[in-house]
Amino acid sequence: MIPLVLLVILYLVTDPFKTLKPFSLEYFDQTNRDYISSELYLWNNSKYHYNSFIFGSSRACGLNSYKWKQYLPEGSRQYVFQGWGETITGIYQKINYIDSHNDSIKNAIVLIDIPGSFDTKQLPTKVLSIKDYKFSGQSRFMYHCMLFKGYIKPSKIIQSISSSIRHNKPYICFDTISNDWEKDNINNCFNRPVRDSLSGLSVNKRERYIKQYALRDDAGTADVLIDGDFQEILVDIKSVFEKQKTEYKIVISPGYYKNSPKINPDDLETLQSIFGRNRVYDYSGKNELTDDIYNFTDPGHFGLYVGWQIFEDIYEK
Repeated sequence: MIPLVLLVILYLVTDPFKTLKPFSLEYFDQTNRDYISSELYLWNNSKYHYNSFIFGSSRACGLNSYKWKQYLPEGSRQYVFQGWGETITGIYQKINYIDSHNDSIKNAIVLIDIPGSFDTKQLPTKVLSIKDYKFSGQSRFMYHCMLFKGYIKPSKIIQSISSSIRHNKPYICFDTISNDWEKDNINNCFNRPVRDSLSGLSVNKRERYIKQYALRDDAGTADVLIDGDFQEILVDIKSVFEKQKTEYKIVISPGYYKNSPKINPDDLETLQSIFGRNRVYDYSGKNELTDDIYNFTDPGHFGLYVGWQIFEDIYEK
């Protein structure tokens, strides 16, 4: 019992995930992208009054929201509202929160991952992807219970003590207004990103990268993922968009086709029937973008080159 009490005290004192004190750009931890996105939105919204949103997972890192803004009406104020391993429930919670607080959603892109968006575990319990309790509706106590569970490992305990002693200012890699993952996106929104994303790697890293991600078997077609419960969530999202008169796009995200399946035709039909065929764009499975590994900057999400091409596809064609 005493060791547990000591660990709880240590958790409260060191605040390992920087979630006990109020969020600020001087005090945060980048482990959980959902927390940063949610708290940065709450921190900034009274000043910037966001009205245009990109909702999605890590693959939203490949979208330059300043490029997107060029396609939006004058007065649009964009925000990338993402979480690692984002689910359709997490997306709906964010949309519902914005709407229920009488804030505007004039424009939206909803990124859907196959199969991740429709995972059976819609509210993750791992530190990396736990949903901010202010949006998920769960209690603050349970939220910290899950974080505490992830804290109880020697490496994390040592790291938290060291960090607490040093008081290092966090490094900010993201844009603190739009929440783009690349803070330089604001300066690069008129120049198409380079296609050869492997050019900066050593020969050994290039070979390892290609072998690991390009030489897998084709993942084929996913099973049917959208059941009755997911359909209800999707219909609720559509209802909010209709109420808000939102101009929206549903983008089924690309992935490495050799390890990312094509959306099931039945699920595609479900999405099209709910949102409209003219609003659903499918980049899943094998296609011109996913077949070329040089389009990607990182195996976890599609690269800026791909994101640029998607904007041109859905707004210029």
